[in-house]
Amino acid sequence: MKVLHIIKTNTGASWAFNQIEKLQAMGVKVVVMLPKKDLGYALAYKELGIKVIAFDASLPVKQPWLLFSRIQRFRNIVNKIKPDMIHCHFLTNIMFARIALRNTNIPRLFQVPGPLHLEYALFRKAEIMLSNDYDYWAGSCQKTCNIYRTTKIPKDRIFFGYYTSDFDQNIKNAVRTGKLRKEYSIPEDTFLIGTVSYFYKPKYFLLQFKGIKGHEDFIQAFSLLNKKYPNTKAMIIGGPAPKSEHYMHRLMKMAKKKCGDTIIFTGFRTDLNTIYPELDLAVHPSRSENYGGCCESISYGVPTLTTDVGGFPDFIKDKKTGYMVPAANPIKLAKKMEYVINNYDKAKQVTVNGQNLINTINSDLSAKQALYMYETILSKERKLY
Repeated sequence: MKVLHIIKTNTGASWAFNQIEKLQAMGVKVVVMLPKKDLGYALAYKELGIKVIAFDASLPVKQPWLLFSRIQRFRNIVNKIKPDMIHCHFLTNIMFARIALRNTNIPRLFQVPGPLHLEYALFRKAEIMLSNDYDYWAGSCQKTCNIYRTTKIPKDRIFFGYYTSDFDQNIKNAVRTGKLRKEYSIPEDTFLIGTVSYFYKPKYFLLQFKGIKGHEDFIQAFSLLNKKYPNTKAMIIGGPAPKSEHYMHRLMKMAKKKCGDTIIFTGFRTDLNTIYPELDLAVHPSRSENYGGCCESISYGVPTLTTDVGGFPDFIKDKKTGYMVPAANPIKLAKKMEYVINNYDKAKQVTVNGQNLINTINSDLSAKQALYMYETILSKERKLY
């Protein structure tokens, strides 16, 4: 079985890499298509002996005149590879592949990284409209699957498959080292609240006026909390996504104005496995999300608070495995932070419950689910001929 995986970015999608690594170990012949051949994850794929093809298989929205030549080059590559299936991990890639391969009979699987585009009728309808009888979908959270089930897509074309890291390893290896607190001179008795994510600037064409990761809500909520609990500090861990540097600096100014020096911006970090356990509470205040980093923070033994969007409810059961509030509500977010502070012994036990829930969620499972999808789809397609 030969599967072509199409990924839009060289520097992100670690979840796709985890899955592909295990699929190769299971005997699937994998070919990966990335925009560049010698950057980021392309080098990691090569180390695994996986063939990497440098090609930007995305819709050239800002340069539409490139579409036809890009389609021809893509079709030539696919004809040369002759994959049994094409597995796409991003919206722009699946839409391009559907247009380019309209008249071919190669089955295509779109493993949907999150429900964002489905939450907008125009983008949801456009994505589905481009599909045909050779298209299949895999939601990586239940909300995504449920949205597709409300459409006219046949139910046997909709699968479920996790995108995940090896959370079981985090549970085993999580140790509180004191490294982060020492680096920023934070006393051990200071209650440290953190949020970990990239900064994504608002997409105004989607009528977004605040960032999708909810940084504005986090800053506003912490400003309310810190007035009542001055022995708290907040930490925003992560760097800017492409073209989001100005947005990140705007947030830094906002935090300074509202909270003074009580919010620390660390920038991008590569040592999350050693610094995550330093947090007393992890907050994921997203306005749209798959399941983001909630499993990661739980796996490190950190009490976890999320909004009620996307895939968070798959894992976060309020006061049972974690804590949850409505999205875009800084006041309720601050109140739930306060609740955790005042019930911290209980919060630690809640986190253990969360760890028990996610203990079996790992890249082995993700790969096994993908392999099941491949075998099911290819078996079905063969029966048609």
